[in-house]
Amino acid sequence: MSQHPLVQRLLDVKFDTKRFINLATHGPENFPYREGQKFFADHFDVTIQASILYFVVVFGTKWLMRNREPFQLTIPLNIWNFILAAFSIIGAIKMTPEFFSVLFNKGLVQSYCYEYDFIKGENGYWVWLFMASKLFELVDTIFLVLRKRPLMFLHWYHHILTMIYAWYSHPLNPGFNRYGIYLNFCVHAFMYSYYFLRSMKIRVPGAVAQAITSLQIVQFIISCGVLAHLGVLIYINGSDCDFDPSVFKLAVFMDVSYLALFINFFLKSYVIKGGKDKYKKQKTN
Repeated sequence: MSQHPLVQRLLDVKFDTKRFINLATHGPENFPYREGQKFFADHFDVTIQASILYFVVVFGTKWLMRNREPFQLTIPLNIWNFILAAFSIIGAIKMTPEFFSVLFNKGLVQSYCYEYDFIKGENGYWVWLFMASKLFELVDTIFLVLRKRPLMFLHWYHHILTMIYAWYSHPLNPGFNRYGIYLNFCVHAFMYSYYFLRSMKIRVPGAVAQAITSLQIVQFIISCGVLAHLGVLIYINGSDCDFDPSVFKLAVFMDVSYLALFINFFLKSYVIKGGKDKYKKQKTN
C-alpha cells in the first residue's frame, strides 16, 4: 500500500546533524547567514515531525505517570534552567546594540519595516541560535510531566507554534522579526532565571512571577501593535517593507492567540478569586 504523499514526505525527512553542529559552533565571526537560512528552509518538515513526536511523548508520558510518584529531577532541572537562563541573558545582551542602533538611527517604523543587517554578523549568529533553540525548548514539557506538574494548553500550544514559526520565518526574514526575537530573549532572561532560582529552592517573592507574566503580556502587546501598524502600512498605504505575507499572517495568528491566552492566564492566576491557588504551580514560558 502506497503512503500518502504528505506522510511519505514527513517520513523521508532527515536531520543533518553535522550541518547543524557546524552552524551552531561556527561562532559570530563571518557567520554564513545564508546557509543558516537555508538550513531551516531545508529542515522545516523537522518541526512537523518534532511536533507530532512531542505531542505523543508528552501526553503518553502524562498517561503513564497517572498512577506513579513524580520524579524529583532536581539536578537535571537545575542544569536545564541554568543553561536556558544563561543563553537568554547572553542573547539579550548580544542583540541589544543592533536593536537600539536601528531604533535610534533609522527610526521606530523602519526598525520593524526593514531587516537591515539583522541576520548578519554577530547579531545574525544569535538570531540563528534563537531559532534553533525553539526545537530544544520542547524539553521543558518533559520536565513538567515527569514531575507531575499541571500541563496547560498554553504551555504545549506555545512551544509547538513558536518552533514552527521560527523555522518557517527565518529563511524569509521579515523586518518585524527583530522585535519578536529581541523581546523574547529579554523576557526569557528573566523567566528562566526565575525558574532557576525556584529549582534551586531559593525563595522568590510571589510578585516576581506576576511581574514576569506581565512582561510576557507587554511583549505580545508590543508585537501585536507592530503587526497592526505593518498591516496598515502594507495593505492600506502600499508601503515597501521587508515583508512576507505568509509569515505576517502566521505572526498575527500566533501573537494574538498568545496575548489572549496570557491575559487569560494572568486573570485566573492573580485576579479571579481562587485562581492563584489553582494556577500557582503551573509553569508557562
